[in-house]
Amino acid sequence: MIDLHTHTMYSDGTDTLEEYLTKAQEKNLTYVSITDHNTCRAYEKMKKINVKEYYNGKIIPGVELNTKVLGIPIEILGYNIDTNIMQKLIDENYITNEQRCLLEVKRLKERCKKTKINIPNDFVEKYDYTMWPSKYLHKIIIQDKNNKEYIDEDAWLDSNVFYRKYMSNPTTIFYIDMDDSLPTFEEASKMIKDSGGLVFIPHIYEYRQNSERILNHILENYKFDGIECYYTTFSEEQRDKLLNICDERKLLISGGSDYHGKNKKDVELGIEKGNLNIKENIIDNWNIIDKKQ
Repeated sequence: MIDLHTHTMYSDGTDTLEEYLTKAQEKNLTYVSITDHNTCRAYEKMKKINVKEYYNGKIIPGVELNTKVLGIPIEILGYNIDTNIMQKLIDENYITNEQRCLLEVKRLKERCKKTKINIPNDFVEKYDYTMWPSKYLHKIIIQDKNNKEYIDEDAWLDSNVFYRKYMSNPTTIFYIDMDDSLPTFEEASKMIKDSGGLVFIPHIYEYRQNSERILNHILENYKFDGIECYYTTFSEEQRDKLLNICDERKLLISGGSDYHGKNKKDVELGIEKGNLNIKENIIDNWNIIDKKQ
């Protein structure tokens, strides 16, 4: 069993590297990939410890890069990257997560004031950098029931739904244009290629009503290596559709839980909510010379 989409405390997960590796060992995962957002710091830490003391499986170096398609924020995954080269490219092409988050929070405050969404005056001052802006805004707006008129019940109850359905949707009042802080799809893909990696499209159906539009645009306009067909929230129908696309277009297949530790309490490493069970053979044709970190 493998898990190729996971996060640690070096981005928006909660596990230390040692905690993460220990859990991977306990789950008997044969392959894992740490795909933190816009950082390879976990791999820098990895060089300072004896990994085999915690985990005996194989680690495919990875990263998840924020980018944009059709003006919509999305992510792409890079696998089998040289993490030293990638970190250098990240430092050159991205502002820090703290800088980007603070900029987004400031823009959110301006938008909320203009649209009469109730937030406190000290919204920016009380921002906690350990939270993504979407989770912070969600936490704040659900404290005032008057804000219920702006979002549906699913989004009111779940910050992840709120992010994908409202903050990532250009047609809603919660959408904040952060294009000026993100590389284009081509630029982000080039970063992965320049670090020797493979480019994958993850969790496409997380983009909800924009999913098909984004998927078709990517298929028609960009070069990439594979698609994440196995994912926490995918239905069998969605999984099978993506598998068929990969088969027809000779694309590689990946899969992962999108594990975040305590930040996604219902998602376990390797097995999602109990039934993900991604088989190792899906990476047999990746042609990775050395999958060991």
